Amino acid sequence: MQHAWTNTSDACYAITRPDNCGVTGVSRRTCGFRHATTNLCNGARVVTSIADCGPRTRSFCGERACCGGTCASNRVMDLTPAAFTRIASLSAGLIPAGIDVG
Repeated sequence: MQHAWTNTSDACYAITRPDNCGVTGVSRRTCGFRHATTNLCNGARVVTSIADCGPRTRSFCGERACCGGTCASNRVMDLTPAAFTRIASLSAGLIPAGIDVG
């Protein structure tokens, strides 16, 4: 179970630029670091490790995903399809999620 993270290095951060979307304080974490991601719609949780830099947050500024009254915006993590299917259907595409240190 793996994911991409926006701040794995200075070079990664220069590409993803979450700060351009108002997302500040994204911790520097390198490959292998584990995060727990929780689907805010159904409570399902998956623990994954960083495998790559991404997503390019600045390309998705303001993008939102909602379920009921729960919303989230500005991607800072991309799960692999295998990890995503542990918490949601791939057809959902994008979900509001919470991220914690695994």
